[in-house]
Amino acid sequence: DDICNGAVDNATGTAALLALAEMNSKAGPAERSMVFIAFTAEESYLLGADVYAASPVFPLEKTVGGVNMDSMLPMPPARNVAMFGRGKSELDAYLDRALAKLGRVNTPDPAPERGSYYRSDHFTLAKRGVPMMFLRSGEDLVDGGEARGKALVNDYIQNRYHNPKDEFDPNWNWDGIAQDIQLYYAVGRELATTTDWPNWAEQDEFRATRDRSRRGK
Repeated sequence: DDICNGAVDNATGTAALLALAEMNSKAGPAERSMVFIAFTAEESYLLGADVYAASPVFPLEKTVGGVNMDSMLPMPPARNVAMFGRGKSELDAYLDRALAKLGRVNTPDPAPERGSYYRSDHFTLAKRGVPMMFLRSGEDLVDGGEARGKALVNDYIQNRYHNPKDEFDPNWNWDGIAQDIQLYYAVGRELATTTDWPNWAEQDEFRATRDRSRRGK
């Protein structure tokens, strides 16, 4: 057929978002309000995210930060996670603490020349001053290392990404996705239960916008 069912991109991300909402609900109310959003039309110039950013549930100047995730490729657990835009904000410390608890490490953006930080939904909030984090699972698999991880990623991109073959497979390995959801939960939950107010790095291009919004200007 010619129908792109999007089982990985992005049914996995949507399912993970619902799982995170459920986990936080079961953990009880956090000190800060939490918003779980599934944006539409990312491929159309981040249209859905831009609509939210222009009319948010809570004012952006009172939004402490956020974590963006996209599709989650079903793979075995990985030793690492790739963070796009590392060094841009104080959210790095939240990720580092969560990784330490879970026994994982952060690795640099594998393809910085693609400008991935500026091409996903979180960008519409970041450019309005809200510190945002963007993560993807790493490719250094516990069983098979980088060679196996890269092979699985390349197989998906070449054979199923954005085409009708992106369909559910009952033989999927969910362990890596479950591992990543635990990481997203740890980062988001700490952000919602602290009184800290992380900012952009001193010289980051979004810092001035954030500082002005916090002063009410």
